[in-house]
Amino acid sequence: MKKPRLDPVLIAKIAKKNNKHDQYIYEQIAKRANRLGISSEAVLALWVKEEGFGTALYRRKLAPEIQAQIRGALTAQFSPRSDKHSGGTSTKARSPKKLKETAVVEWMIGDEQLLDRCKDLLKATRNFDRVFREATTVLEDRIKKLSGVKNMKTAALVSKVLNPDPNKAILVVSQEAFEQEGFFSICKGLMLAFRDTTHHELSNKFNKEDALKFCGFIDSVLTILGNAKKQTVA
Repeated sequence: MKKPRLDPVLIAKIAKKNNKHDQYIYEQIAKRANRLGISSEAVLALWVKEEGFGTALYRRKLAPEIQAQIRGALTAQFSPRSDKHSGGTSTKARSPKKLKETAVVEWMIGDEQLLDRCKDLLKATRNFDRVFREATTVLEDRIKKLSGVKNMKTAALVSKVLNPDPNKAILVVSQEAFEQEGFFSICKGLMLAFRDTTHHELSNKFNKEDALKFCGFIDSVLTILGNAKKQTVA
């Protein structure tokens, strides 16, 4: 068992709260990881959150793929399939301990503005297209504020601010042209596929799980934007 990957301080906190030895916690983490099909780091993060301890510092150190595993485990709690049986096996039985809905939302969304705008909508029981509408509005507004470009339609805005050519972009996420182009394509796709659609028509095709996953993705996009380099272009 590769213990160095796990934070011994967090292990000790869990052990103390549950009146167990550290070794027992390591063993339980390994069993949960095997059962859920996710990494030990992801299991530890989820367990720490279950116990009510702060996890922000530990989370920031986790690799993107582990963050994705955590988001997947949390959003599965809101899946309409989670209480059904498939092939005689309960999906719910394989899920981590359920957290309070507010705790899950706050875990999934680190951006304060996105959380403030979408938290109440994510706690609703229907009309989750509103989450997509609000989240993409936050994304559009962030692009405008970071770049200083206003009064442009969304597709044109993304094309100007996140130009695929790093030398022509106002916000540069990478000097590698293929990476800049990739991020540009993601943002333009989000605007065309979700922002424009949800702003002009109502839809009942999204559920809570869809909305939570979408917010988690938008949160990642906002983080990348926040680290972009601004430059003056002709």
